[in-house]
Formats: sequence, structure tokens, C-alpha cells
Amino acid sequence: MVGGKGREMSEYKKICYWVDLHHLKKVRKNLEERGIELSDEGRIPCRALRASKEIVYVAPPAWKGFCKRKTSWYRKSEMAEKFLIVSNFPLEPLNSEHPIIIKESDFRPNRFPKSDEISQLIRAEEYQKRKPSEWDKPDPLEKEFYQRWFERSRISEPFDFDKILMSHSANHANFLDPKFYVSVNGAIAPYSIADSIHVCSSCLEFFDILGSQWPVKYVVPCAGAVQFAHLSKDHYLEVNTSA
Repeated sequence: MVGGKGREMSEYKKICYWVDLHHLKKVRKNLEERGIELSDEGRIPCRALRASKEIVYVAPPAWKGFCKRKTSWYRKSEMAEKFLIVSNFPLEPLNSEHPIIIKESDFRPNRFPKSDEISQLIRAEEYQKRKPSEWDKPDPLEKEFYQRWFERSRISEPFDFDKILMSHSANHANFLDPKFYVSVNGAIAPYSIADSIHVCSSCLEFFDILGSQWPVKYVVPCAGAVQFAHLSKDHYLEVNTSA
């Protein structure tokens, strides 16, 4: 449910802009005039979400870095070859744009899908049409990563990598053709359909690569975003483009 009793809200907030090279240079020049450095994230896109990073940009090669398979959706999206700026404050040269606002929420879903509903999400036409060819080809090292993460988090539940991968796929599918969502101001607001280890590449939803048609989304950070961006495990953030 939305607005249920949760943990105490922090002040975490990120403002994100997709720009071309021309606008990136304008932003950099404006920041330099104010004595602010625009650093780059060249390998792991979600690291730009660290609260400690005041402002950073993610260049296209970063989407072929550490999470190359998992971020392959970027290369098939309308954001391909664009630059992403992630900031703790609004950017004057881009104030006419519609930024992506990522902020705290106390959202909690009523329920997660059952196994048969997971399968239905994956069979959805929109998901099957949009998924990149690399998506279904995980590297053996990924299994080791998830097994270590899983064993630290779920001692009593047996590790099933195929089940985890199915949940990852179904989660992306739910942002393309939502079956699990709430209504916000009369509009569909899809949400992550599992906890952090059972979702993957949450940067795709955080940065509006998937689900851009929905003004509000509720997104749980994946295991990578917990580890590399230091986001809270299993905790939903609101992604809002309605401003």
C-alpha cells in the first residue's frame, strides 16, 4: 500500500537529466563558472546514485561496463548514446526539461506475484518484443555473485539461479506492461515485484529507460545498486517524471 507505516524518511533525492553532448558541455561550463566539478562514472551507472556524489554524469560506454548484459536494454532504448546527469540539485541550463526525480517513499506493495504470475509477465508480448538478445545469456560469474549475496541474505531458502533470473525478467516486464501497480492521481504507477535480490538492473527503472510512459514508479534497488550505490536493501524509492 502507499503511505503505510515505514521507516523514518530520509532526505535522499536525486535529479536526473538525459542530454546530448551539446547540452552536457553547456552544463559543464555552467558548473565550472560556479566552481563545481562534473565528474564522470565510467563503469557502473548506478554508482551515480550514491548520496555522497553531488553531481556526476554517465557516458554511453558505462552501459557496456561491469553490468554489460544487464544494462543491454539501454543500447536498444531511445536513450542510447545519450549522456545521463545525476545531481543533488536542479541544473539551470536544463530547467526547461522534465527531469527524473528519485526520492524517498514509504511505499509498500499489497503483494508480490506468485510463480504462475511471474511466468505470465515474462510471456507478455511487449517484454518479448523489447528484450535484448544478450539479456538471456548470463555470465557464470553472475551466478557466483548472486549465490554469495543470496547466502548472506536467505540462509533458510535454497539458492535457485533460474528462479532468480525469471524474477529479474518479470520485474522488467512489469514496467513495460504493468500487471502489478497502484493508482497515483488516476494514473498507473507500476512497482518492483520482488525484493532486492530478485530484481536486476534497477538503474533501468530509476533512470527511465524502462517504464518511461508512467509518470510515477516505485522501484527497489537491485543487489548491485545496494552494493555499489549504497541504497537501502528492499526499500522502495519513488521515481517521478510528472513535474
